[in-house]
Amino acid sequence: MLLNLEIMFHFCMMMGVIIATGSNNWFTMWIGLELSLMSFIPIMSNKTKLNSESCIKYFIIQSLSSSIMMMGVIMMSTSTNYKLMLALSIMLKLGMSPFHTWVISIAEGINYNSIFIMLTIMKLAPINMLSYMSMNLSLLIIMSLIMGSISGLNQNSIKKMISYSSIFNLSFIISCINNFYIWITYFIIYSISLLLMTMIIMKTNFLYVNQLILNNFNKSIKLTLWMILLSMGGFPPLLGFFGKLMVLMYIFNTKNSLMLMLMILGSLIVMFFYMRMIFLSIMFFSDLIKWNISFKIKFNSFILISTLMIPIILFNLKS
Repeated sequence: MLLNLEIMFHFCMMMGVIIATGSNNWFTMWIGLELSLMSFIPIMSNKTKLNSESCIKYFIIQSLSSSIMMMGVIMMSTSTNYKLMLALSIMLKLGMSPFHTWVISIAEGINYNSIFIMLTIMKLAPINMLSYMSMNLSLLIIMSLIMGSISGLNQNSIKKMISYSSIFNLSFIISCINNFYIWITYFIIYSISLLLMTMIIMKTNFLYVNQLILNNFNKSIKLTLWMILLSMGGFPPLLGFFGKLMVLMYIFNTKNSLMLMLMILGSLIVMFFYMRMIFLSIMFFSDLIKWNISFKIKFNSFILISTLMIPIILFNLKS
């Protein structure tokens, strides 16, 4: 086949994100968002039972938010309340609490590649649009912190846990939206961590938490999985910890004690449900007799370098 449609859809999606991110015109941003939306729906489609429902839900939600956005753009010339409409449409596109339920239901019907694109690349343009608006979003940030951390505790599905974790991390990004360097650095750190996590989960083919009990993978894969889960939870000195530390220092300088306390408590809760996954796999480390286990372990070098060396490089570049 001369034209690979998957490559074309990925290219058009990235072009839409670049157009929406690099433009200073609301109408051009809307065009970029629509282009990325129309290109992402064929990417997320597959032959599973829940997939068609997920695609329709995603299309309806994004179309509704785009309609609200165009209404806000039209209201710019007629009314002074257009910022509320634009913020509402962007929050709906991002899936922040209390507009987060569509993210959870859609994530169950798509594969991990599509989940990674939906939770990272497709959110870059709306976050950038939100940075242009000087609005106080403290209430929505607090709601997302509480919802993203507490709701992930009773989940058995790994896809739902990743979705609730993304809502929690999104609140970290929006809390420092006024400082471009901090939010884009945190966004890159979260994207790298999520990419590594989806890679190792696709390799091990986990769908539910209790599958970690009944596994017989080699030791290098298990240790790599533990390290990535610790990084996602924000365990020092791994990659995810430095992003959270940077945002917490920014919030501390703004003297917002309530949000700082909720962020720290929410991070502990998120760390708890990632540690739960690790403990389940540690307790049933292998079906071999323990004294027969060899400790000559070949780590996945790409994963190790990403989780350990990137934070050092980032902070050296900053200084």
